[in-house]
Amino acid sequence: MLALALGQLAARSQLIVAGEYFWDTDPGAGLATPFDVADLASIDATVSFSPAGLNEGNHILGVRTKNSIGQWSDTDTKTIYVHQFTGAEYFWNTDPGAGNGTPAALSTTLAEFNGNITISTVGVAPGNRYLGVRTKGKGDVWSVPKVQKVYVPTVYSEGEYFWDADPGVGNGTSFSLAPQIDNLDQEVAVNSGESSPGVHYLFSRVRGINGSFGTTYKKRFYISRNIVGGEYFWDTDPGAGNGTPLGVIAVGDSVQVCGAVTTNGFAPGIYWFYVRTVSEDGQWSHPKGVEVTVTESTVTVGCTGDFDLNGNINTSDLLLFLGSFGQIGICSFDITGDYTVNTSDLLLFLGAFGTTCD
Repeated sequence: MLALALGQLAARSQLIVAGEYFWDTDPGAGLATPFDVADLASIDATVSFSPAGLNEGNHILGVRTKNSIGQWSDTDTKTIYVHQFTGAEYFWNTDPGAGNGTPAALSTTLAEFNGNITISTVGVAPGNRYLGVRTKGKGDVWSVPKVQKVYVPTVYSEGEYFWDADPGVGNGTSFSLAPQIDNLDQEVAVNSGESSPGVHYLFSRVRGINGSFGTTYKKRFYISRNIVGGEYFWDTDPGAGNGTPLGVIAVGDSVQVCGAVTTNGFAPGIYWFYVRTVSEDGQWSHPKGVEVTVTESTVTVGCTGDFDLNGNINTSDLLLFLGSFGQIGICSFDITGDYTVNTSDLLLFLGAFGTTCD
């Protein structure tokens, strides 16, 4: 609708009871398009006139009113430029020419465009860009494009990762992301898959909703082996696999072993004690040694179940044992050496309850 202000459009000093308007050609008094008016001696108001059906360009608007005794006023005319919106388009950065941009749906057909159009950034690189918009009126007349500088953010939606060798953009292992603008802050689970133990490089890159991948980032990782066994030896290395076995219970990249290493038969002096482990793929670690001083002792203190080392297996030992019951890796209470303080340990303890250490 086209809104115009009418000022003092009188109809021969009588009350004004009706009004009408026309475009370009006068159909005659009483035959034009009517509009409502109040019963006043003159009009000083804003009235809306529809330009529907008119082509783009200059048109003549005629307006007149009728008084209470049926007389029409003189016709007041005015030249108005009418822009009828029938389409719109937009483009990024470079103008492809009128009619060659990306079509956009209009939400209005008013002579002055105040509607909204949806603009897509798919395929547009993030950063400062120039957006051009123009509209089309009846008769396929295009407006001059309005160009505005716009910042296009990066909206991350997904990504991919790979180990060591780049399979090509888009061919890595994909992962999804919650939509995030510009700054990415999200944890992603990564599967090492068939990667062998040792040093490897993890690469990752993310893709925005505009479809393009960003920079590929690289990080160094060490993929550990699962330890499934081990051995120890004193002073001289008998060769991998030829030492005294260790009972490794839990498989993992580190282990804790419960059990005592005896020095029975050793003369007092300084010795070197070495330990090494073996992984599930049969690889032995380098032995790690520690210096041990063996001293002469003629006193034996404690025995299995004598947790307070007073020579007797009694209620105080039971209370200490129960305090660790059900726990893992408490070697001093793990009588069976299965890495867990459980019912098996309790049965052995109760079998020795009430006795004295030899």
